[in-house]
Amino acid sequence: MGKPPRRLILSLMLCAAVVGGWPGVGRAQADAVLDPAAQAAWARVRGALTPQEQANAVRAFMSALAMANGRRIVPVMDARDIASGRAVSLDDAALTQRPQAHEATLSVGGQFLTFRPLSRASLEPLLGR
Repeated sequence: MGKPPRRLILSLMLCAAVVGGWPGVGRAQADAVLDPAAQAAWARVRGALTPQEQANAVRAFMSALAMANGRRIVPVMDARDIASGRAVSLDDAALTQRPQAHEATLSVGGQFLTFRPLSRASLEPLLGR
């Protein structure tokens, strides 16, 4: 038996990363904790009036979520185009180029948290960047 092709090795590594997760990062599951500090941080995300204020609030929310769960959590997120209601892929350039035209929904601890991003900076921590 010869050496496995490089493409096969890369495919297997990608599968392992998806199935096993990246080290030190947990995907938000139904059992994730959304404690009062994280809920208060989320209220600040929704109440933000400026793009910078919202981006800071999203980072604070992610920090509070990590503190509540003892590890970094990247919430499951879906996005929709506000005008059409159409679901948008998270890797669609339109989402980061025109975030104000979209509505994002996070799933954490069995709850759905919805907001309208004011800037790309508000989305980046939620996309694991």
